[in-house]
Amino acid sequence: MNDARPAGKLIIALPSKGKLADAADSLFGRAGLRIYKPNQRQYTATIPNLPGAEVVYQRPRDILNQVGEGQADIGVTGLDIVAEHSQDTDDVMVIDRLGFGRCELLLAAPDSWIDVTSIADLADLSLRQQARGAQLRIATKFSNLTKSFLYRHGISHFLLVHAEGAMEAAPRIGYADMIADVSETGTTLRENHLRPLDGGVIIASEAVLIGNRRRLRESPAKLETLREMIELIEAHRRARQFVSLRANIAGASLADVQERILANPALSGTKGPGVVAVASPPGTARKWFETNLLVPADLIHKTMQHLRAIGGADIIVMRPDYVFDERSATYDRFEHLLHSDDKDSY
Repeated sequence: MNDARPAGKLIIALPSKGKLADAADSLFGRAGLRIYKPNQRQYTATIPNLPGAEVVYQRPRDILNQVGEGQADIGVTGLDIVAEHSQDTDDVMVIDRLGFGRCELLLAAPDSWIDVTSIADLADLSLRQQARGAQLRIATKFSNLTKSFLYRHGISHFLLVHAEGAMEAAPRIGYADMIADVSETGTTLRENHLRPLDGGVIIASEAVLIGNRRRLRESPAKLETLREMIELIEAHRRARQFVSLRANIAGASLADVQERILANPALSGTKGPGVVAVASPPGTARKWFETNLLVPADLIHKTMQHLRAIGGADIIVMRPDYVFDERSATYDRFEHLLHSDDKDSY
C-alpha cells in the first residue's frame, strides 16, 4: 500500500469483482455513499459524501490479509473466509454482518452414495473405511473449518485434499471422494451429481464488515469517519422495515385526534402519532389535523384502514431513505469490541 496516502484517511477495502463486489457497491450507493471510480481499471476510488475515506479494491481473500496486516483499516469480505483464517488475524474484528452474499459451506457427497445421506452416515462410513485401511478423502479449500466440524461430529479418520477453483469435479476425476465447498443455491452441486448431507452445513456465511482493531484504536479521525459510514448504512437498512403515513383527520382538538389514533396502539406508530393543527382557509367548517406515523412496512394497509375508520383523508405513504434510532446499535457494539481483547464470535 502506498505510504503517500493522506494521514487520517479511513482505507476501505472492497471486493474487486463478482457478485460480492456488485452488492457492496450497491449497498454503499443506496446508503448515500456512492463510490466514485473514474476509470474501471483503477483499483482505488473515493466516496464524495465521505471525504475522510478512500476505497481500494482487492480479492475477498486478499481483503482479509490487507485488513489483518493494517494496510486497510476496514473491508468487506465473506464470513467463511474470516472464520477459516481467524487464527492468522489476531487484529481483525467483525464489525457487522451485511445481509448479502449469503451462502453455506457444506459437505456434499456423490448422488451414487445412496446409503450416505447425513453426517451420522458419514461417520459410519469413515469407520468402515478405517477398518479397511482406507481414508475418506475430502476436497476443500476450507481445511480449518472442515477439520473442526468433522472432529465435533466424531469423525477423525479422513484426509483433506486442498483444492482451488471448481472442485465439484473432484469425485468424478478421482482425487477425492467428496467435497466441502461453498454453495449459494445448490444448482452447481446438482449439475455435478452431488448432494448436500443432512446436518452437513459447516458454516452459514454472508458478507461482513471487518476492521483492524489496532489501527482503528490509534486514530480518532478514522473512528469518526467509520461512525458516519456505519450509521448511514445502519439507518438505510433499518428504513427498509418501515413506512411513513401522513393523513388529514377531522376532529374537535389535538387531544381528540390523538385519542382516536391511539385507540389501536399497534397501528399508531412506533413512538406514537405526531399530530399538528392544519391551518384551514377562513370559513372552513371543520377543524383538520395532520398526523404522521412511522409503522412497520407490513402494516401499511391495516394502518391506512385504521386512519380511514377515524375519518382520515389524503393519506400519503412514503418510504424513508433513513431511519435513525436514539443510538446506533451497530456502532455501540463495535465500540465495545474495539476496546475488548476478546476475539469475535462469528
